[in-house]
Amino acid sequence: MDDSITPIGPATESRRSFLRKAGFTIVGITGTAALPEFLAACSSSPTKKVTTPSAPSSIALISPQSSGGDPPVLDMIAAMDSAGKAHNAKTRFVYVSDPSRYTSTLNLAADSYDIVITAFPEMGTPIAAAAKAHPKTRFIWIYGSPLSPSMPNVVSVGYKFYEGMYFAGILAASVSTTHKIGYIGGAALPTLNADYWAYAAGARTVDPSISVSGAFVGSFTDPTGGLQIADSMYGSGVDVIQTDASASDDGVLQAAKTRHLYMSWDTDLTAYKQAPDLILGAAALQFGTSLALQLESALQPKWTDGGKFVEQGLKDKVTGYVPSPEFATSASSAAAARFTAGMSKVHAAEAAVASGTLTIPYDTKAIP
Repeated sequence: MDDSITPIGPATESRRSFLRKAGFTIVGITGTAALPEFLAACSSSPTKKVTTPSAPSSIALISPQSSGGDPPVLDMIAAMDSAGKAHNAKTRFVYVSDPSRYTSTLNLAADSYDIVITAFPEMGTPIAAAAKAHPKTRFIWIYGSPLSPSMPNVVSVGYKFYEGMYFAGILAASVSTTHKIGYIGGAALPTLNADYWAYAAGARTVDPSISVSGAFVGSFTDPTGGLQIADSMYGSGVDVIQTDASASDDGVLQAAKTRHLYMSWDTDLTAYKQAPDLILGAAALQFGTSLALQLESALQPKWTDGGKFVEQGLKDKVTGYVPSPEFATSASSAAAARFTAGMSKVHAAEAAVASGTLTIPYDTKAIP
């Protein structure tokens, strides 16, 4: 009988692997550990952690992505450290670049820490293996998917990222003057299909006849591919593009600068600084807020989220749309006026979602 546990959904690297990987080096910053030091410390410890009904007193964050100055991992580190200080729990961050060491590192962390956190879709199989081997350790899988069957010591956290894309569509349609907008994703994954359709749905609340082009680069790390697709879209009359392609977004930015047309980023809330007169803002995913919510639960003596798949969104202040604070003063007066009017529509839609009077559609069918 096969009693293996596998994640539902894609096990390969997804768009949330957008952080720039720094080869096979270990990135060390304050409060982090190089992998060899971490492995040595764990393996040389003569005693395992003490598991009692009392609240957990130690937290480890094991990431397949480098902190490297990128906001999502840095935000998770900050959330972990903040929770650790609030609950008098020791914390440790470790970056593991070698996929063959994911499971072993999680196992070693679980030997010494009460709570083990990992993040991003590629950690599904490793976290399932480690959790099965350490039933008394509490595991948190950020940007995860449901496990089948569920495991009582694992909470998987997913996101309604498409909500932010819906709001991005409202703003894009409001700013556009050609009635043609575009979407560029990294790969044809169900969640990215849903992002496209939400973006299109939001846009059509403003302009029912607007044209919404969609395309996938085929990679989350191909700026050249992003540039080529974006340049083609802009050349066809599209004047606003929403990115959803991680590092490939850089190519879209290059095309936007060359054409002097508009775009909206995904996830990176500081991207607007690269072109304040062209970047409208970003569809947001607040990794730090997400982890903080889960740690507040996991650090209690009795943990109620184990075995669950938790989906967070706008109501949790985890997803949404964050406008550029500089576009209105950097762009032309006409564009700034359209932007301001569009953000009023976005805020109205956000309020409707929060009150329950608006449900944003989630559709994973292939894009046209």
